[in-house]
Amino acid sequence: MTTTDSPLTGREIALSWIIWGAEAGNLADAYSNLEAIAASQAADAVIAVRFVAASDTHTRVGFLSGESIETRTVYQGYGTAVRYS
Repeated sequence: MTTTDSPLTGREIALSWIIWGAEAGNLADAYSNLEAIAASQAADAVIAVRFVAASDTHTRVGFLSGESIETRTVYQGYGTAVRYS
């Protein structure tokens, strides 16, 4: 799979589909997840990539430590995978 700013330069697309990567704790891992999904599905390129950040809040209760609220930012990548003719 290649990543480029203009992957459609004169090439005909045979197939396209939406892909998304697993949640990740940072943007680099979200990119890696998206790239791995595309490669596993034999995509030639991924276009129109978007990354979304969201807050993930959990309440944790411990017998001795009591209750605590944890918030972390998670990232997920989306894009259109393409396979050229």
